[in-house]
Amino acid sequence: MRHFVLAALLTLHPLYIAAEPLAILPVKLLDTSKEPGDQGAAHEARLLLLADVLKAETKGAILLDAAAIADCQPQTTACLLDRARATGADRALFVVVQKTSTLILQIFANLVDVGTGDLIVSRNLNFRGDNDESWRRAARFLARQLRDASN
Repeated sequence: MRHFVLAALLTLHPLYIAAEPLAILPVKLLDTSKEPGDQGAAHEARLLLLADVLKAETKGAILLDAAAIADCQPQTTACLLDRARATGADRALFVVVQKTSTLILQIFANLVDVGTGDLIVSRNLNFRGDNDESWRRAARFLARQLRDASN
């Protein structure tokens, strides 16, 4: 029985090692829709929703908030990677959502090696609808895309 338990643990060990820590930097929004109403609060909540879903869908992910990168002025890649490295992360995820209209949004996501600054994976995804559910679905889809591409 002891040998069975030991064999089971050794089988799982590589899976544990394969999960590299990931730092998710604050998600940014570029709104070029020129819609008349102020949607700032709703968009701020959706940016956090997108980050939370990415974290939940990615084993061992760490969310960096605005305070964690506040001293990166200007926000250079080197400074942001330093903040990600300080969390113990091996990879950093940069995400920008561009809203071109109420119906059309696009996510630009770059997964970067924190040590070298090399781009690991880049994804540009379109999604429809500026509401919580569409943002949630887009985040889940992006998480799957990143998982599949980095395996």
